[in-house]
Amino acid sequence: MSRALALLLVPVLVPVLAVGACSGPPAASASAAERTVGVGYETVVDAAATLPDLASRLDEVKANSVTISVGRLDWTAFPWDSHPDVEAAPGRDHVADAIKALGTDGSGKPRRITLTIDLLVPAWIRAAPGIAGINFDGTRSKDFASVTALTTGPVGERLVEFVTDLTRRYHPDAVALTELMFENNTYGGDDRDSYRRTTGAADWPRLANGDIDVAHPTIGSWRSQALASLVARASAAAHANGATLDMDVRAPWADPAGDRPESGHDYGLLAAAADRLVVWNYFGLNNAPASYSAELAEAMAGRRGKFVMSVGMWATEGRISAADLAAGLEASVAGGATAVAVTPASMLDGDAWRALRKAWAG
Repeated sequence: MSRALALLLVPVLVPVLAVGACSGPPAASASAAERTVGVGYETVVDAAATLPDLASRLDEVKANSVTISVGRLDWTAFPWDSHPDVEAAPGRDHVADAIKALGTDGSGKPRRITLTIDLLVPAWIRAAPGIAGINFDGTRSKDFASVTALTTGPVGERLVEFVTDLTRRYHPDAVALTELMFENNTYGGDDRDSYRRTTGAADWPRLANGDIDVAHPTIGSWRSQALASLVARASAAAHANGATLDMDVRAPWADPAGDRPESGHDYGLLAAAADRLVVWNYFGLNNAPASYSAELAEAMAGRRGKFVMSVGMWATEGRISAADLAAGLEASVAGGATAVAVTPASMLDGDAWRALRKAWAG
């Protein structure tokens, strides 16, 4: 996720990767079993020459897992045979190069490889405006597809095709879906019809003045059911080729035991559709202390299914400090996380790498 988009998605407040189980948080350990660094498109393609140096850094901090961005449905970091027109950097398979550079450590031991698909579709919307989500004020989203385009339309169909082709081509351990969520871009006519079919209501819920009640719980429930149905289809495609599927979700900042149904992120529904939930523990963007990571991890560990906690380097101004990075990782493990991640690699400076080495390599 870009810093600009990250800032755009900061929620209104009321006052990165980790696996958990419903039996409650395990005892804290010095280092999580799964230690992931997220590698974004800006590294995979724009800074591909730095991959050997990054591989050495991963060895130094004992990272045993990486997530690698493969692009979006409307531009890819590899030659997609079915849709050659969306290849962003023709003439080179940047995904294959990244897997080759980062897929094993210095001793030849394989790292866990997850290929991340970004579900924003700005180029597709420019070419086909009808797939865009519509805001309650009638404006068209520049980035987000509508509920209908995702569930019964071409965007969802292409996502399933994308997952199928990726897993056949690269044989990753997992694929991950990121930026698959809703803001207020779910109010077009086709989405209204979807809402009516799902809820049985005659129209959107309304306020006394006639405006749509955008905070009504039935809207969050409808959005979550829609996303869960799409995630289940993507999961089936991944499973068919021996991979699992992770789903990125926004973190609850007012209540660690909550979730984010307004974004379509009902954790219970999504946990049943995906193999793991990847929680955006981006405390630097949300005026939360790094210590909140422990509360969030403990709450997640008490839920059904597996989850992943991702510590984001983004902050409202620049990036989080190396000290906060270390504190967030330590708190996540203390709260019950058995796998942690840091993202993106492009924002890790010397101090951050040293903090990772101390946290993970001892």
